[in-house]
Amino acid sequence: MRTPWGARRDRRERELQAAEEFRSARRLAREDVTVLGEQVAELDVDLEGSHSHEVRDFHQEALDAYAAAAAALEGASTVQEVGSVEELLNKGRYARAAVLALRADEPLPERRGPCFFNPQHGPAVTTVSWTPPHGTEREVEVCRNDAVRLDDGEAPDVRQVRVGDRYVPWYAADDAAMHSWSSTANASTSGWLSSVAKAEAGTRAGVSQAGMMGRQ
Repeated sequence: MRTPWGARRDRRERELQAAEEFRSARRLAREDVTVLGEQVAELDVDLEGSHSHEVRDFHQEALDAYAAAAAALEGASTVQEVGSVEELLNKGRYARAAVLALRADEPLPERRGPCFFNPQHGPAVTTVSWTPPHGTEREVEVCRNDAVRLDDGEAPDVRQVRVGDRYVPWYAADDAAMHSWSSTANASTSGWLSSVAKAEAGTRAGVSQAGMMGRQ
């Protein structure tokens, strides 16, 4: 039979988990918004070239997406609202990639999902087979730079996230986070922020709860 104390403890655990998940999601999103802003600010926009109109339009799209993402994050009060920032970030990342392609006289990039290893890298350009340490082979969508690294036998540039008092590759934060976002079907949709935030929060909430139990 469930005791009132047990019910209160379970409710407290859920509240702690939700609060930690929101804080993690907001911090990760803030990092992404900051990086996108820096990337857009560093664009060398040539308004006199043969693609000047397209460059200007995509550059403005990137600026607008950054501003919208920053505003959405500022007003977010739930994990779901923070998660909606991902779509805006991906729009900005694509627009930035389009500016870079036009500047280099290359075709516009395909509208694909973000790089599996780090969404900050921008849209993926190809699908590769990859095996994580101590894991099984899977297909993931990756950006050009990571594809080159893998072809050269080097490790990809993986996003690091905080778990407890250390940083680890995002996919090592929790198996559930990787499985929820590792297939090529899922990699093109939103979900990275909420998946990783949940993994981070679960670890920290567990540590905090253990500390609370130890003091009782």
